[in-house]
Amino acid sequence: MRSDLDKHIERHLKDKEFKIYFEKAAAKRMIAQEIAALRKASHLTQTQLAKGVGTKQQVISRLESPSDKRMPSFEFLDRIARAFNRRLLISLQR
Repeated sequence: MRSDLDKHIERHLKDKEFKIYFEKAAAKRMIAQEIAALRKASHLTQTQLAKGVGTKQQVISRLESPSDKRMPSFEFLDRIARAFNRRLLISLQR
């Protein structure tokens, strides 16, 4: 059974502008969650990751915050991926 919130979101997703904003926010949340999970699994503090990436702890904190609306650049995400010995992959999906 769908919640009232699910129904509300489903109705609003028919509005193109809302859908763009909603999907961008979802992508930002996924990025934030994945980086935080990788950092924690690697037993790194935000300060340690920041040092490995060449930035400040506050930038990592902001990046990991799902409430922060700023989207990180591909270059910055690539630097983070490299800090974890990973590759940045981008996928275009339907």
